[in-house]
Amino acid sequence: MAATLQIPTNPLAPKSFGAASNPPNTIVEARQTAILAIQSIEGLALQHGMLPVTLLRESCSPDAERLIRKLGRVPYVADPWLPVSTIGPLLVMAHHNPRAGDLWGVPHFLTIRVLVTPEQYQNTRKDLVQRFGQMPISQSNAMEQLQPPVFADLGLEGTFQWLLERYPYEPAEITKLKGFYEAQKGKTETLGVTHFNVVQRNMGIALQHLVSGCRTLVYSATEAQRQTFFPIPLLERHNVYPLYIGKQVVFLLSESADCYAFEDEWLSMGNPSVKIVPVLADLASIREAINRAGATFDPSAVASMDGTTLSVADDASVVEISPEDMARINPQNPNHEPEQLVQWALFTAIRCRASDLHLEKFYSFTRFRARMDGTMKTIMTAPESQLNRYVALLKNYAGMSQNRQECQDGRMALSIGRRRVDVRVAAVPTRREFQKVIMRFLDKQDGVKRLSDFNLSQRQVDILTRTMQRDQGLVLVTGPTGSGKTTTLYALLNSVNDESVNIQTIEDPIEYEIEGINQTQTNNARGLDFANGLRSLLRADPDIILIGESRDAETAGAAVNASLTGHLVLTTLHANDSLRAVSRLLSMGVEKYLLADSLALSQAQRLARRLCSYCKQPMQAPQDVQDLMAKQAVITQPITTPIYTARGCDECHGTGYAGRVALMELCEVNNELRDLIEEGAPLSAMRAAAFKNGYRSLYQEGLQQVIGGHTSLDEIKCLSYTAM
Repeated sequence: MAATLQIPTNPLAPKSFGAASNPPNTIVEARQTAILAIQSIEGLALQHGMLPVTLLRESCSPDAERLIRKLGRVPYVADPWLPVSTIGPLLVMAHHNPRAGDLWGVPHFLTIRVLVTPEQYQNTRKDLVQRFGQMPISQSNAMEQLQPPVFADLGLEGTFQWLLERYPYEPAEITKLKGFYEAQKGKTETLGVTHFNVVQRNMGIALQHLVSGCRTLVYSATEAQRQTFFPIPLLERHNVYPLYIGKQVVFLLSESADCYAFEDEWLSMGNPSVKIVPVLADLASIREAINRAGATFDPSAVASMDGTTLSVADDASVVEISPEDMARINPQNPNHEPEQLVQWALFTAIRCRASDLHLEKFYSFTRFRARMDGTMKTIMTAPESQLNRYVALLKNYAGMSQNRQECQDGRMALSIGRRRVDVRVAAVPTRREFQKVIMRFLDKQDGVKRLSDFNLSQRQVDILTRTMQRDQGLVLVTGPTGSGKTTTLYALLNSVNDESVNIQTIEDPIEYEIEGINQTQTNNARGLDFANGLRSLLRADPDIILIGESRDAETAGAAVNASLTGHLVLTTLHANDSLRAVSRLLSMGVEKYLLADSLALSQAQRLARRLCSYCKQPMQAPQDVQDLMAKQAVITQPITTPIYTARGCDECHGTGYAGRVALMELCEVNNELRDLIEEGAPLSAMRAAAFKNGYRSLYQEGLQQVIGGHTSLDEIKCLSYTAM
């Protein structure tokens, strides 16, 4: 028997407050209902201790959808609370009536109820009718019978353990959460909100909500709408972001309940006083929301400039960029100075989370192209005559010569409010004495990731944890340029970074500075290359050594020898997949028996574009796709949950993608593989042995990410050559 959510026969009829299953039945209740009906949404929110929200998506998030499908329970009332997203283990439910009833069988203490407009409620409900209309009817589910303990007595850690025992997590999820919890526990005796946010995004604030008796208002900043009311620099200085701006009240997302400094500065700017209601949120999510709010550009912008003079900043090492000034720049205006337009292009690229920015000639135009989520987008064009002015300015910033026929490398730093971004600059000559400038952004604020930030399977977590606990061995991370190899290595180092371990690195260049780790920069002019630097580091009593890249036979040989003398050595290598890395090292002159004894883990990595979480479109996996997944041994039974395709919205600039997800192919070297390496066995034999040991190819990992709803089939088609 199928059940559907009921839609009123007359949607234009006035709506009464109160759930259909629990209508008001007294004159007092009717009077209260009438009063509430004329109040603003923020007034209702304050009265009932809830949050007013303008939904970014008028649909159910993938995490919320998975939980609802797992429970298999549909509401029986006409106007139930609607599941829209999750905050850690808590389900976010939306309604326009704070006194509505049915919560889809989810215990009230495991929900966060938010208020939306009636229009948004109706739009969201139509989407849910389409998604869940054919779900089987269930009288109850396991969560309905849960009785809440006194979370205040349990504290954060006790509440976390209670959830592991009673929340409907999958066994693999429980193991993963326990692993990250133990890693944090090993670093700090008493865990706070921030530590649990590392275990799982928003886990800490969800626990705080439960421990406070649901009095602490919490929300995920990644679900907040873009805003233009507060200046971005002001939000950056205080690490806050508005969730909802009412007539008299601002619900402000903050890392703590103390927003007095923000309020004081806001008043000192001559603004009227407003009531600030703090809403606890994960700091990383707040920063993500701030960056997203400023990530706007006009791809059709064309700057038509006349022959103005070139002005160059006096400080060539640090370029100060004012967000307030950038907000007033229109690249189509011909009256802007070249320096202003160059800074606008840099500022816009960073706001759009670009990894690189290219300045180049294109037909009769000059264009700035930014690499966003792995693809190139034009953010500004100008007449060809402006190219040399822009190039000269950027070279001056980076401390480079103005010689047009010389390939050069330089470096500069951008200071944007309180944000510091290092930029690697390369200039190469092109035809007709033109030049191209390539800038790589190294964002200090967003650089060092945690293993919990990656979409790792339990198998991958176990392998990486086991590897980093070794006292010696060689760890290879392979992949093409820009595949996130260095980011992964930093995350691995960060997972074991404590006072009991001496970690030494030699890099070219040092991309991100990590506290507690000794980092060394190569200097070829002084004879400090990877090979010489590694020999010096061995005398510094290291436990773990990171070599930025094994570029030649000497460095590769030194890395292998270091791993055999009681050190865990991590390095990168250019190879197509994890097993071909073995052939690459052998071709560089490393002896077979040495490589067999030293190699602990070989990892290949690629970056696929992540589907925009606000607009990705669910679809049933076609039969041919399921057949492909079955052939690749990714599934053993038909997929019942939807997969997703790109659609496009304002948040992702119409691309359907926002951010990237790492695909990791991990090959842990066991005794059988060691024997094959020492024998010089063919690649096919090593691959067969690896698959027997649980190895998954890049293509298989990509298909797994498709099933998880993180990327699309189109994004992983290019990896089919790595299939079984």
